[in-house]
Amino acid sequence: MLVSSNIKRQNKNTVLGYLWWLLDPILMTGVYYVLVEVLFRRGDPKAPYLLFLLIGLLCWKAFASSIGQSVTMIISQGAIIKSISFPKAVLPLSIVLSNTIYFMIALIVAVGLALWYAPEWGCWPSIYYLMIPVVMGIQVLVTIGLSFIIATLGVFFQDMPNILSHILRMWYFLSPGLYSLDRVPDHLHKYFRLNPFCELMTSYRDIIIHGRMPAWYDLGYALLVGVVCCACGYLVFKRYEGRLVQKL
Repeated sequence: MLVSSNIKRQNKNTVLGYLWWLLDPILMTGVYYVLVEVLFRRGDPKAPYLLFLLIGLLCWKAFASSIGQSVTMIISQGAIIKSISFPKAVLPLSIVLSNTIYFMIALIVAVGLALWYAPEWGCWPSIYYLMIPVVMGIQVLVTIGLSFIIATLGVFFQDMPNILSHILRMWYFLSPGLYSLDRVPDHLHKYFRLNPFCELMTSYRDIIIHGRMPAWYDLGYALLVGVVCCACGYLVFKRYEGRLVQKL
């Protein structure tokens, strides 16, 4: 019920409604494509850059939207929290699941674009497309864990939404959303690899663009980060759950 309510609320009173979840990353893809590929000519020569950009932006939007909405979720639902006893963890969890549904639908656009590029780049669907739900599951784990933490901090620190917007912006540019890892200097590779979205974005592109199996050690590391984030985030949320009501 919360997931359905979130989806309806996000598109309430908008003319294009659900299409905005697709239009937003598509428009941003166009902007970055003109900037990086057309003006600076710094796109990825090993993949169709438009598809390369779109996959990274769709992946990031699902994460950033979930985190950005979670920071105020507890406060916005203060009236319900005070009047009804229920596990508060379902609030940030519903936000993550709502955006994951949008992400699943948006990936259809990425697959369609891959088929459009197929004659030139050979981006034909392969059996490894079955790995997409696995990569998405790992991303959901990371997102849920951080959403728990951000939702908790958002109650105690009113500046958190502003701080978070800057953190997410820097995080995106430190992730291979606009560029491939081949463009990162070798001595910095080990630091970039600490970012789980480095592995996630690369895995999505390996599957959709190149039709190949993502590296198991990359997925293994991202899964480890996801499990740790989810466990730690839930423990932090449960630790302060009782104080959330008092703070509202």
